[in-house]
Parts: sequence; C-alpha cells; structure tokens
Amino acid sequence: MQPAAGRLFSSIDTRHGRLSSADRERDSLRPDHVVTSDHNRQGLSDLIEEGVIYRRHGVGTFVSRPHVIRDHNGLTNFFESATEKGIAASMHVLIADILPARLKVANALTLLEGELALHIKTLRYANGIPVTLHDAYVPYKLFHQLLQEDLESRHLWDFMEAYGYPVKRAVQKLEAREADEELAQLLEVEVGSPILYKERTVYIADGTPVEFTHCYNRGDCYSLTVTLNR
Repeated sequence: MQPAAGRLFSSIDTRHGRLSSADRERDSLRPDHVVTSDHNRQGLSDLIEEGVIYRRHGVGTFVSRPHVIRDHNGLTNFFESATEKGIAASMHVLIADILPARLKVANALTLLEGELALHIKTLRYANGIPVTLHDAYVPYKLFHQLLQEDLESRHLWDFMEAYGYPVKRAVQKLEAREADEELAQLLEVEVGSPILYKERTVYIADGTPVEFTHCYNRGDCYSLTVTLNR
C-alpha cells in the first residue's frame, strides 16, 4: 500500500464508514463520507483499487463494508472464510436451549417429532458489523454436553469434532428474501433489505445428520462462489 493510501487507511473508521475526526477536521470532510482533494486523490484511488472504499457518482466516496465471500466449492465455516480474507470474525449467542424438535427439524435430523434437540441461535459479526443470523438445531442425544461449553469461543463444528463427530458433507438450498422487523433490528439494516437465506443440513462421514440450520445473511456484506463444470 502506497504512503498516501496507508495514511488514509489508518484514518478510516470501518465501523461507521468514515475518516477519523482528525482527518475530517484537517480536510474539512463531512462525517458521513470521504471527499477527494488534491492532497489525497492518489491515496483514495489506490484504496478504491483495493476495494477499501468506493465512489458513488455525484454523491461522494464511501468506505466499503467488510464483505464475507464464502467459497462453496468446499465445506468451510464462517470463521475460516473470514480469517482467510483478513476479516475479524466474532459472534454473540442469543439462544442456547433444549426443546422438543418440531416436524421439519426432526425430519432433517432423523429424530422423532418431539425428541429433544439443542437450539443454538447466534449473531455473527465481521469487523464488528452484524452480517449473519445463524439459527441451528443439533441432536441432544449426541451433544447433550454442548450447553456447558463457551459457545462464543469456537465454531460449533469444532466442538462436534472434539466430541468425535467431524462434519464431512452438507446439503443446502439458497433463497433471496427480505429482512423482516426482527432481522432488520439484529442485522442493523432497513426492513425489506435483501437477505441471502440458506437452509442447510450437515452430516458426518457415515451419513448421520448432526446440524440443521437456518442462515440469514446480509445481502450487502455476504456473497458466495461456486465452480460449475460441464
């Protein structure tokens, strides 16, 4: 990164999409966006090429949101994908409970309807910005000790592997949806914002399902890639 770009990059507050207060005062910048000047034009151009900021014609130059790109050519988790892209990933547990499995969850996990399942709902962050609501169900009979763990310290699959159930395969479907009021509040977006929804069942090597999940991903911060061969 060139010196001019490096100075500007260190001044960017990626959480709120703006430069630091010192740079705003020095360069007379409005607090909600970055404006070019003769002094920093080259640095801004370098940052645009690197995807750190973007220009909106007639409006200004803005800081890009962290963008999680999931490579679905292999089975990786959110934290592995974020770390590979240099994004700081974290999560907050919203629900960790035991409940009787409803029909759809029971069918996905090959349980009897009403059989116990663990319900683990987490909000996942990229560089401090909420990007994914992850709503997972796992068989209680296989992972009854899971609620005793620090579920914010490691990914769910790491615990499964530690218990002797490493995940090997997943089947999922994708849908375009809109954020309802609950999702909008949790993901800090407007009601009706685009959501990439994933419904996924995860299996171990012998075909036993160990996780059924609803995933709600912010459309402006999340994308996936798939390689198709013919």
